[in-house]
Amino acid sequence: MRTTLRPKLARRAAFAKVTLVASLSVFAVLAELANPHTVAAQDASAPTLPRPLVSVVQREAQPEAVQFTVFGAVSAHYQQKLTSEVTGRVLRLSKQLEPGLALKKGDVLAEIEDSSYRAALATAEESVASSELSLLQEEQRGKQAELDWQRANIKGREASPLVLRQPFLKLEQLKLKAAEANLVEAQRNLQNTQIVAPFDAVVISRSVAPSSYITAGTEVAEIYSTDALEVEVSLTPVQWQLLLTENGSSLDVGDISVQVLNGAGVQWPAKITSVGPIANAQTRQQSLRLQVEPRNDQGTVMRPGTFVSVVLTGRKIPDVVMVPASAITSQGYVWTVSRDSKLERHAVSPLFTRGDDVALDVNAFPAHGAWEIVVNPISRYLPQQIVTTQPAE
Repeated sequence: MRTTLRPKLARRAAFAKVTLVASLSVFAVLAELANPHTVAAQDASAPTLPRPLVSVVQREAQPEAVQFTVFGAVSAHYQQKLTSEVTGRVLRLSKQLEPGLALKKGDVLAEIEDSSYRAALATAEESVASSELSLLQEEQRGKQAELDWQRANIKGREASPLVLRQPFLKLEQLKLKAAEANLVEAQRNLQNTQIVAPFDAVVISRSVAPSSYITAGTEVAEIYSTDALEVEVSLTPVQWQLLLTENGSSLDVGDISVQVLNGAGVQWPAKITSVGPIANAQTRQQSLRLQVEPRNDQGTVMRPGTFVSVVLTGRKIPDVVMVPASAITSQGYVWTVSRDSKLERHAVSPLFTRGDDVALDVNAFPAHGAWEIVVNPISRYLPQQIVTTQPAE
C-alpha cells in the first residue's frame, strides 16, 4: 500500500512545483509591462504610420473684380446683298468686285447698258417742258377769261369755275406734277445703271459676270461693312447679378470693361453698345451686344465669323478667396489644412473664374486670416486627418 502511494505523491509534488514556477513567470512579465519606463521604450521602438503629404497654397481674402469669360462669333455691323434695280446687260464689272477685296463707299462695282434709260430720261424731260408750256398757256387763258367776265358786267351772277377755266388750270398743274415725277424716276433709273458700294466694305461673293443679262432684283454681290464688327454674348442670371447689381442697385453697362480675344490670344478694342430687351425664354439668359474695332493697335484685322472669347470685368467684391481650379473636388468641396495640421472640408459655390483660379465666398472658410488650400485633393482624405504639407509647385 505504501509502495503504491509514494509514486503518486511524487507526481503531485512535481506538478505543484511546475505550476508555481509558471505563475511566478507570469507575474514577473506583468510587472515588467506595468513598468512605465518599459512602456515608453516599447512605444519609442514601435514603427509609426507616415502622414499623408499634401501640396498647399496660401490664400487670403481680398477685394476682387467680378470677371467672366464668355464666347461668341463676330458678325459684321452691316451685311448686305447688292441687287440690280434695273434690267439690262452688264457692260463692266469692277476689278475690286472679287471675294475678299476691299471696297470704298461710292466705288462703281458694275455698269449696266443705259441707252434705253437715257432715252426714257430725254422723253421725261420733254414731257416736263411740254407740261410747263401747257400750264403757262392755261394760266393766260384763265386770266383772259376773268377779264372777259368783268367786261361782260353781268350783274347778279358770279362767274362759275368753268367760265374762269379753273378746272383746266388744275388739270395742267397735275399733268406737270406727273411729268416731273416721271422725270425723277427716269433720272433714278439711269443712276441705277451704275451699282455702287453703299459703304466701306469687303466683298463676300460675286453673282454676275460681264455681258450677262440681269433683271431688276437680280443679286449682283454680297458685301459686309468694315466700319465696325459686332459680337453678341449671353449671361446667366447669376453672372448678370454679379456683374451689374450691387447692394440691390443696378449698375451702368459702361462700368464693365471688355476684352475681345481670338484663339491666339490677340486682343481687339471693344465696348458694350446695347443690352438685350428680354431674357431668352428657353435659357433665361440675357444678351449683351458688343461693338469691336475691326483693326487693333497692332494692325491685325478681325474678320466676321471669327470665334472669340470675351472677358467682362465688372464691380469689385470686398472679400473673395481665389483658389486654384484643381482645388475644387467634383463634389464641390475644398480641403484646407488647419494650424494643427488637420484636414478640414468646406462646401463651396464658385462665384466666377479668372484664368486658372476660381473665386469663392470667404464665408465658406473658417474665420482666420489665411488658409492653406490643398491643391489636388484625393478621395481618400478624411476630415481631421493629420497630414504633412509642402508648398505646391
